[in-house]
Order: sequence, then structure tokens, then C-alpha cells
Amino acid sequence: MAVQAEAAASLLPGRPEKAQQSVQVIGDTARQALTELRRLLGVLRAPADPLQTAPSASLADISAVLDQVRGAGLAVKLDVVGAPYSLAPSIDLTAYRIVQEALTNTLRHTAASGASVTLRYEPGYLTVAVTDQGPRCEAEAADGQAMPRAGRSGGPPGSGFGLAGIAERVASCGGNLTVGPTPGQGFAVSARLPAR
Repeated sequence: MAVQAEAAASLLPGRPEKAQQSVQVIGDTARQALTELRRLLGVLRAPADPLQTAPSASLADISAVLDQVRGAGLAVKLDVVGAPYSLAPSIDLTAYRIVQEALTNTLRHTAASGASVTLRYEPGYLTVAVTDQGPRCEAEAADGQAMPRAGRSGGPPGSGFGLAGIAERVASCGGNLTVGPTPGQGFAVSARLPAR
């Protein structure tokens, strides 16, 4: 939300329609964060308290993420390989978040003009792959560490933990993660997740 707020502030003088899009993303992100926080707090409540939650995000909702990314100027292609089947709720949410976070990283840290998302349904496994066509947009800080340059605004809200967050999600469900550069200055994130 902070990144979107900064983007909106920088767009206000000359591009109010883009600033309005950033403000809309801030509102959507805040509502989503509150829903997830309520769900988490519900788990921590005493069993006697009624638990009221909204449905979890899932791959069935992935088109909204892709629309946000496309609206921010990144062409995204979705390929579904194999016949989709029902996933365990935690796996479904993990797959959704991997796509969301990887595309957010592409928007924030690259000058890529396009990306592809592949969902590969295999017996017992789902492979989620997000690949961009680069190049990375990084500058060096005074301490020699890589610092991301400000990327495009208006994309999907990410968790803010980038690749570390993706790695934690994949590990929590017993999956395997591969990340790294691709030929031609791109970057790929690929996770193989157990379906159950």
C-alpha cells in the first residue's frame, strides 16, 4: 500500500487518472489485508467464538490479478496445461500468491514488456511458472547492495516479501522452488506443489 501511495502522490500533478488507479489498488489491498487478518485472528480466538471469514483467494480469481498487471502496462499470457482439478485450499492459495508476488516483482524490478504464467496440472502436482523477459532494473546503493528502482504502478498488491515470501509459502506446503535468470535477461519463478 505504501508503494501505491507513493506512486499516486507522484502521479497527481500530471496524471490524475493513473493516480486514481493507484488509489483504487490501495483500497483493494487494504480490504484484502483486513480479510486475511480477520481470518488469522479467527484462528487464534477461543473455539466458542463463531468464526466468520470470506473465501480465500484462489486460482479461480487469477484473472483479476492478470487484469491489474495488464492495466499497469505489462502484457501477460496465461497458459493452462492439463485438465484443472480441485486443489487443497492451502495449495490453491499458495499458487495464487506465487503468481501475484512474481508478477508484482516483475512490475517493480524489471523493464520487461511481457511475462508468461503457466499452470501445469499433473497427477498429484501443480507446477506454477512465471517468466518475464527482463531486463532487471537495479541500481547499487552506497553499501554495494542491489536496490530496486521504482517500477510501474497499478499492479497487483504483493505481500512485500518478494522471493523470500514465495520460498516460505512453497516450503510450507512441501513443494520445490526454482528461481533465477533466463536467457535473454529475463527471470523465472517456478514452483512444483503437491495437489493435496
